[in-house]
Amino acid sequence: MSPLRPSSGQATSTSSGQASTTPRSALLLYGIVAEDAPLAAEHGMQLIKAAKLAAIVKSGEPEISHESAVVLAFGEQVMRIHQQTALIPMRYGSVLADEYAVTQHLLNHEEGYRTRLAMLANCEEMGIRLPLDSASDNAVTMPQVSGHDYLLGRKRAYAVPEHVEQQATLLNNALTGLYRQHCAEISVFNGQRTYLLSYLVPRTELQAFRDKLNALADSITDIGFISGPWPPYNFAS
Repeated sequence: MSPLRPSSGQATSTSSGQASTTPRSALLLYGIVAEDAPLAAEHGMQLIKAAKLAAIVKSGEPEISHESAVVLAFGEQVMRIHQQTALIPMRYGSVLADEYAVTQHLLNHEEGYRTRLAMLANCEEMGIRLPLDSASDNAVTMPQVSGHDYLLGRKRAYAVPEHVEQQATLLNNALTGLYRQHCAEISVFNGQRTYLLSYLVPRTELQAFRDKLNALADSITDIGFISGPWPPYNFAS
């Protein structure tokens, strides 16, 4: 599925004949649901339907705000929708120019979105962050004997250590049967590099998943930082 890009405005003609850009309202996309999804109406929100799907949008400014309060409010709205129905959540900043663009997006991605909705139905995302050592600047920037050695140094600096991979495998195996999908990526959390393990957990298995993690905490020295449940952002595409 192609990424959504912010709208840059509509080109208009000036009195001198030169094109200028006039800002226009864009549609901020919160997520994709089934067209008949049971949703409580919220002020300012709009459902645009096509291909038995519906995009939840809200009219906004063409420039994306990065104020923490705005981003937080967006996340809270996505959570409210997720608690009501199966949702493919969008990350903050996904916008389309107008209703026609939203409709075309739904038509272009109909099959993928419908398959994804079925996978995400009645599921929560749980996360485990395993701490990683900070990548050493020296390991990356110090002079190397050759370009090949330099690239190897970069790879070593940013690779997931073997003991962390082993811990991730242990967790995946121990939690088998309690999640539908899992994925992993290196990310930064509160300034700390972590190896984020994300699990798509059916709501019927959520308590068993938590109980299993509590039991594992007694046998694993550093099980990492556990978070969730969240809307399934890491399984949206």
